[in-house]
Amino acid sequence: FLTDFWKYDPVADAWYQVASFPGAGRRDAVAFVMNGKAYVGTGYNIPNGVNNPLSDFYQFDPAGGVAGSGAWTRVSDFGVQQDTVVLLARYGCGAFTVNGRGFVGWGNDVNLYDYKDLWEFVPTANSPKSVYPGVWIQRPGAGSKRAFPFIFVINDGHNDMAYVGGGYDQAGGQSYPVDFIRFDVSQLSNSGSGSPWSYLNGLTGKDKNGNAITQPRPRQQASTFSINGYGYITMGTAGGGDTWQYVPAVFDANGNIISGDIWNQYFSITTNVPITGAARTDAVGFTVSVSGKSYGILTTGGNGSSSFDDCWRFDPTGIEPDYK
Repeated sequence: FLTDFWKYDPVADAWYQVASFPGAGRRDAVAFVMNGKAYVGTGYNIPNGVNNPLSDFYQFDPAGGVAGSGAWTRVSDFGVQQDTVVLLARYGCGAFTVNGRGFVGWGNDVNLYDYKDLWEFVPTANSPKSVYPGVWIQRPGAGSKRAFPFIFVINDGHNDMAYVGGGYDQAGGQSYPVDFIRFDVSQLSNSGSGSPWSYLNGLTGKDKNGNAITQPRPRQQASTFSINGYGYITMGTAGGGDTWQYVPAVFDANGNIISGDIWNQYFSITTNVPITGAARTDAVGFTVSVSGKSYGILTTGGNGSSSFDDCWRFDPTGIEPDYK
């Protein structure tokens, strides 16, 4: 379990080590970026051979530290809030940022119980239950209980929309949830009321009329990118190295989907030309821009007993022999 931390420069195609993570080494943590700072927390490690979920959270300021190494500050533990809700530490959560607001939810705890709750982190507020800054406020959850969901955020021209799917429900019959949902923060009031969630066409391989359609298979531990108004998922526990583009749904005034909400299959890393890559789970995915063009970056992850340190750039406009 490691604590080293690295910065990627897409222009130089080089990695630079920065200030190490100050908490215990861990895996299956989550991260989100808000107002130019990153927040990292949850996950688990295995001290003395015992599975140990974690709830501590930290803020990373890339402008702090010495010689651009960045600076870490501990913030309130996940779930430390002002009400009476008691949360167990967990791992395999999901996280996203929309309209400058950071959210964390889902995941499972030491009892392998899965969640579908959602919590917003407000760094400018404080909880009387924590000596560290920030407070977690519960927001409406939706969909299936799940750990290791895939999430990407797409801006519709007015607001950021978070799309959530996949994952694994350990306690609920050891199943892969098929529902696919959208979070619209503009429908969430300051008091926390409202209906921010919309259900989209689930990953069932069928449309609303029961006709077979092309879709990615449900999966956990997938990687995602958001590029030029589309979401992309790749890797994970199903489909090998397949890659898919999601075209966002467009709704009418009554909340009915009138266009979009479709998936297009792209080229697989395992059949990439001229060099193939390995299918994997738990890889890191993020988006970068170079000279005005956006790309997805995929790195690390594992497959069975193999761990990877290779790094790949995904160009959705690139043309492969069969466009897939």
